[in-house]
Amino acid sequence: MGRTAMPQHHHSLPPRSSRPRVAVPIAPPVLLPSLIPYDVMQAYQKEVAHAENQAIPEDDLINSADDLGVEDVMSDPSSGVGFVAESPADPKTAIEALAQVPQFKGLPRKSLEALAEGAMQCDVSEGEFLFVEGDAADSFYVVAEGTLEILRRKDDREVALRHLSHGEAIGLFGLFSGQQRAACARAIGHAVVLQIPAAALQQVIEQDSALHDRMVGFYQERILEGFLGSSRLFADVDSIARARMIGKFVEKQFKPGATVMHPGELCNLIGVVTHGALVLEDRAQAGQEARQFEVTQGQFIAVTSAMSGHPGRLRIYAGETTSVVMLGHKEMTELVRDYPALRNLPRVLPAHARLLDRDVFCGHTGVPGL
Repeated sequence: MGRTAMPQHHHSLPPRSSRPRVAVPIAPPVLLPSLIPYDVMQAYQKEVAHAENQAIPEDDLINSADDLGVEDVMSDPSSGVGFVAESPADPKTAIEALAQVPQFKGLPRKSLEALAEGAMQCDVSEGEFLFVEGDAADSFYVVAEGTLEILRRKDDREVALRHLSHGEAIGLFGLFSGQQRAACARAIGHAVVLQIPAAALQQVIEQDSALHDRMVGFYQERILEGFLGSSRLFADVDSIARARMIGKFVEKQFKPGATVMHPGELCNLIGVVTHGALVLEDRAQAGQEARQFEVTQGQFIAVTSAMSGHPGRLRIYAGETTSVVMLGHKEMTELVRDYPALRNLPRVLPAHARLLDRDVFCGHTGVPGL
């Protein structure tokens, strides 16, 4: 019997020698804003649940701007992307602005120059949209002057999510995805924004190992923030515990065929696959082939056999060069000791993840744009 793959999105993260490299998709190039709004999360989870014929209780969905705890903005039905004046960016101005972005601070000047080389300056008048929800794109933006507001259209109104000012980037995380923009960006007063092509970022990532490692870290941190912040698996876990959990996850690199867990182990772990695939294989029964399941990029695996006291029956190994951000057994045991709410995971997991074997679960992280 062949491997049973969980439903997945398409990604491209080709390996670099001994470890995966971050690759920004160029065709088709797409983008999401750096902020992952809760209503986007809920919409994504609802789509996944529908695909898997799982109903989501209405109480778990966000139904109003009040639930989001953000400001209501009056919606203009005729609103759309207005006139945005574009011109080649001044290299010095572009380099100075890029140097303020946290992910780019301290990079060699030649890397900043390469990013700035193809930059365009966008002059956005007050009230004009830089982009709107649903647009496709092949770039990210950096605010050079003024302020932008990020907002979502919800029913017949707009919901303001965040304000961005000088030195803040929009859309870096979304460049790893295969989706469209999930929000709108509108100028508050006159704003000047730099547009950086995805191709330029890809080229610098390939040449600058420091930027590559930063983007991998940024990418993984955002996945964990979205997963732990939005998944109902951790609804009983307070924010302090979730923040501590994020800090305990460690990136693990596995060569093809490397074993992550042996049959018979008592183990607690949570892992998110960020590149490659993990294969879960049980022992073949008499007259039958071994079952195999595959957990791929953007999906999580959870094992709670140590909590239940039942030794695991599956072998978990890397089907190819694979990167996993993992909360291992030792760290998980410490967290369960300090945060009793985590002891509810074996009870909660069956409702929100797919049971592959006794005490072994997998599912989607629920992070849109992954």
